[in-house]
Amino acid sequence: MSRQEEILEAALESFDATGTTAIEEIKRRSGASVGSIYHHFGGVDGVAAALYIEILRGYQGGVVQALGRARNAEDGVGGLVRYHLRWVQRNPERARFLLQSGAARVAAGDELQALNRSLFAAVADWVEGQPAIRSLRGEVFYAVLLGPAQELSRLWLAGRIPSLRQVESDLAEAAWRAVRVD
Repeated sequence: MSRQEEILEAALESFDATGTTAIEEIKRRSGASVGSIYHHFGGVDGVAAALYIEILRGYQGGVVQALGRARNAEDGVGGLVRYHLRWVQRNPERARFLLQSGAARVAAGDELQALNRSLFAAVADWVEGQPAIRSLRGEVFYAVLLGPAQELSRLWLAGRIPSLRQVESDLAEAAWRAVRVD
């Protein structure tokens, strides 16, 4: 593991444990010097932004792969919902960070916008080839498709529901009904 990866993992541990972090805490958890942290990331905001981008890049790569495996529109829509819920269950600390880190999202700035543009373009290209999906603006499609899954993910992460697996099929079916051509 590289020094940057060690620093990011330490920051994630700290954020997950306390909801925030500081250079000294990252230093303690990673074993990196303060100078190394500043050299690689420029400070706590840079660490948070880099962590946000790294996590989101991995998540979004899985979204694109899920679409690539889809046999048809219904399979793709259900696959995206299932991918999201399973990713959250496998990566609760990363999901919590993405869902709760407004400051990191802001600090990620242009790189975040570029990542999102790339993902939305890939999804739009896939949707365009699916005549069984009705025409919706990109942001509406995304909200209808994953909004309920994100809300249930938040509830699960907060310990308010016992399992995302139990709702997976219902959410996938509801998403399909919401976006299919009737």
